[in-house]
Amino acid sequence: MIVMTTTGGTVRFREAGHLSPPIVLTTRPQNGRVSATASHIGNDPNVDRYDPDLWTDEFAFLSQPRQADIQSDMFYDYRTNVDAYPKWQDWMRHRQPHLLVIWGKHDPSFDISEPEAYRRDVPQAEVHVLDAGHFALDAAANEIAILIRNFLGTSR
Repeated sequence: MIVMTTTGGTVRFREAGHLSPPIVLTTRPQNGRVSATASHIGNDPNVDRYDPDLWTDEFAFLSQPRQADIQSDMFYDYRTNVDAYPKWQDWMRHRQPHLLVIWGKHDPSFDISEPEAYRRDVPQAEVHVLDAGHFALDAAANEIAILIRNFLGTSR
């Protein structure tokens, strides 16, 4: 199984040739304390569902030694993603992985049309757009856990 996050997704697609499905797509935070609050909640009306320690915990993690270099290298590497999209899409079209896409409809980082785009390459993809923002796992943990459990219980 590959658990892909908005940050880790690009890494996992690069490894996908060596791994087998199912693939689970979801979102997790990546930015520092100040930008995380604004850029990941967006217009989510359910801010009360977020752990108030989330920002402090993430900031502490990202403030550890070498994290600035690691994050900088990762973001710099994003410049290669667009050129790699056709390869990743081809892999998905040919492999037809058992695919679960979980998306927060209030996520300001990504367009709401993007989750359905996975169906172009994997028509049997299971796509769920939740009443959550970029921190979907924090805002809708129980709902996501049920979706993942049901998804893993199905076979193709």
